[in-house]
Amino acid sequence: MNELDLELYEAYLDNTLDPAAKKTFEARLLDDTSFAQSFEAYKETSAYLTGKFSDQEELNAFENNLENISKEHFTKKAPSSYKSEIWKYAAAIVLLITIGGYFLMDNDRPAYNDFATYPSISLVQRSSGDPMAKKAENAFNNKSFEEATSYLNELLNNDPNNQELLLYRGIAQIETEDYANAYKDLDKVASGSSVYKNEALWQKALGLLKQKNYNKCKLVLVEIPPTADEYNKAQALLKKL
Repeated sequence: MNELDLELYEAYLDNTLDPAAKKTFEARLLDDTSFAQSFEAYKETSAYLTGKFSDQEELNAFENNLENISKEHFTKKAPSSYKSEIWKYAAAIVLLITIGGYFLMDNDRPAYNDFATYPSISLVQRSSGDPMAKKAENAFNNKSFEEATSYLNELLNNDPNNQELLLYRGIAQIETEDYANAYKDLDKVASGSSVYKNEALWQKALGLLKQKNYNKCKLVLVEIPPTADEYNKAQALLKKL
């Protein structure tokens, strides 16, 4: 893949290729497996970014993170139009990360257990001695995650927007491999403004790592801003993927 290919991908998705060029492009998709795979990765990444960011502050943080990554792994600077074409170049940079072209790669993929960390939870102090909170706390801290999920469900029935409870239920569901529900909880926390926002991103990345969905794991990791406590470990995991 090269810069001209990226321009072709963008033009094809924008439907700005003339009929002859479009026909040639589609023929190449059929004949060139590598080209077709790169295009699919680019299309997926573009769609992910377009749907992900509605808040300018989040977009700025993501852009800054990409710039930090590009400074470390690229010698050629982005063109001057980079700022005005953030989606195109963000997608391009993330695609390059996704296919591994500019990372110093290890031969072995990292394992979930190498990075999986989560705090011991303490719910009782914030719940006025609620016995259900104590049950959830004990089950989670004893790694009885199915039981913890059941108790957290009860607590969330009474407080459905509690960001801390959503985070812990998401972690518990990853441990029990209930990924769809885990990501619903973690996405809800990550899209908010609580202190748990970046921890939710990190835990979602770990879930994707556990599923060996390395491409999507990287896309989540690059959302974690340099100001986050989770940034350094996110960068360490990125370098191993």
